[in-house]
Amino acid sequence: MYGKILHGASFGGLINYINDPRKNAILVASSDGINLTNNQTITDSFLMQAGLSARTKKPVGHFILSFSPHDALRINDNLLGQIVNDYLKRMGYDDNQFVAFRHFDKEHPHVHIMVNRVNFKGKCTKDSHEKDKNIKVCKELTEQYGLFIARGKEAIKERRLRSMDAIRYQMLHRVSESLQVSRSWKEFENELSKAGIRLRFRYNTKTNGIEGISFTLAKENISSKLKHDISYSGKQLDSSLTLACICKKLGNPIAIVHEQARDMYDDARQEWYDTHNAYEVRDIDRVFPDFDLRFPWQAQARMYDAPQMCGNEQTLEQDFFDELYQTADDVSNIGKGAIQVGLISLGAILFPPYQPAISAGGGGTSSKLGWGDDDKYKKKYSSRSRSFGRGRS
Repeated sequence: MYGKILHGASFGGLINYINDPRKNAILVASSDGINLTNNQTITDSFLMQAGLSARTKKPVGHFILSFSPHDALRINDNLLGQIVNDYLKRMGYDDNQFVAFRHFDKEHPHVHIMVNRVNFKGKCTKDSHEKDKNIKVCKELTEQYGLFIARGKEAIKERRLRSMDAIRYQMLHRVSESLQVSRSWKEFENELSKAGIRLRFRYNTKTNGIEGISFTLAKENISSKLKHDISYSGKQLDSSLTLACICKKLGNPIAIVHEQARDMYDDARQEWYDTHNAYEVRDIDRVFPDFDLRFPWQAQARMYDAPQMCGNEQTLEQDFFDELYQTADDVSNIGKGAIQVGLISLGAILFPPYQPAISAGGGGTSSKLGWGDDDKYKKKYSSRSRSFGRGRS
């Protein structure tokens, strides 16, 4: 028996994962007083209890108990329920809300436990030395229940199996927690970087479509024995981490770039006006026509929470991407016209259509784009201070 301790980002996200019908999840144990009607009622029960301790910022506990495939025939739901209760009692969570669901998506039996760290007295259960205690408790329960103890090559195989599961669960919670505290794509990228994870958008060079998002944990942050990085798409981690779901909070990248390009366009229009005489500025609407009418596809992006995967087929030349591969460090070719790009390179890809329009007023490049309040393009002229009627004589 092996135990893994994780800290969930939210009760709602965790319960949707551990009680996922696609994993044939079965409830094997729970504490009293929880409305088990559905995931939402379970979430509400936990949130109500967590509200008793406003000082507890991370009330979500996630424990995973995994067993050897050799124990598969004798591990039934009743036995799992007993083991879960014994485990939580010895870990110091015998006075806390919990639900435990068994999954059947792996060859080895395993159960996920969601625990409310705020106990029934309204106090946060201490988790000091919890990892050491977990090892001791798992060893005791393995012996008490006569569970299989792997040795030699069998032990190596099981450790690896548990390790890959643990990496995925760890990434799930790191990404979820990073998203929870982020207000912009830039903040999200920075928070992920602190956790050793990099984000990449899947971009189709043949359709100009942004097709998804993925997260990668570098092998150096996992184990010296791994020969490659570990990557999962947002959907593979959790349905709440798809590109569409993340965009609902952080914004549609196409719309974000469009609005910053609009500000550059307005500034260019104002500067052009200020540098031309009264006769010349009569042509300003010809030189700088309505921005949204000039870029209708990008303007429509404001109507959608996330980019449309089909794109608009207004693709860039191959020479552009060849240069991008050579100069950018956040781009990789994954074949069949698809590439993975970071925030900086995504901005470089989305900006070129605007370049001719903005350069009419003296410039504007993708390097001026930003993905957060601290680095996005700052408009020089407010709409109220424009003086299109001033002109030079």
